[in-house]
Amino acid sequence: MPNATQSQIQNRIAEFVSELDLLVRKSTLEALQGVLANGARPARRGPGRPARIISSGRGRPKADLGDVTAKIADYVKANDGQGIGAIAAATGVALPVAKKAAIRLLAEGGLKKSGQKRGTVYHVGSGRAPRATAGKRGRRKA
Repeated sequence: MPNATQSQIQNRIAEFVSELDLLVRKSTLEALQGVLANGARPARRGPGRPARIISSGRGRPKADLGDVTAKIADYVKANDGQGIGAIAAATGVALPVAKKAAIRLLAEGGLKKSGQKRGTVYHVGSGRAPRATAGKRGRRKA
């Protein structure tokens, strides 16, 4: 009798494995058909950025910096040599917005800065945009 029981168990295991194999194949085939029908790529499962980053629309529009840059430029003319934190607090502008406005004023030539990192202070600029200079990667003289 033990041989008959063992053969029944082996038959049941073989049936289960074949049935499981068919279910896995069917599931894979359905997933592939779904992806191909939609024309979309399957979702990425791993770390990293998505292929295309969609802007959420957060942040301040660039046009709104006009009033802020004027406020900051006027304040620096009256109080020369202060850091961006003091300028932002005195003008009532949020610090990140004040930083953006200061960067824009530096690019336009409205402000100059001296110092480094936390010791940076701002001064009234020359009123003209800085000249474009060729740095180390510029053309060599012949």
